[in-house]
Amino acid sequence: MKIRLLRSWVLTDEHPKAAKGTPVLIDMETRKIYHPGDRIMGVSAKQVVSLAVEARGGNYLLPEEMKFISCFTRGGRSNQWGHEAAMGNVEKLTYEEMESLRRG
Repeated sequence: MKIRLLRSWVLTDEHPKAAKGTPVLIDMETRKIYHPGDRIMGVSAKQVVSLAVEARGGNYLLPEEMKFISCFTRGGRSNQWGHEAAMGNVEKLTYEEMESLRRG
């Protein structure tokens, strides 16, 4: 499955780096691939996906799309391999950076 969240963000399990049952997030502009616990500008990739879903409006997603998204936002590799750092140890996003992520 492939879901375009915002202009440049795609969530997919059709990429070779997707773990069984856990999709990857791809920034189509940079072609960078993120797993759930990876950091993007000081926040986890899970938070970026949640923000993108909120910006797009969850009511516009099909139930199977929401289930697919939850496979990414609920876990995967971050808990197993410790990718996600404590929020106190990472640089926080500025308002402008957060708005940039929101706009896609």
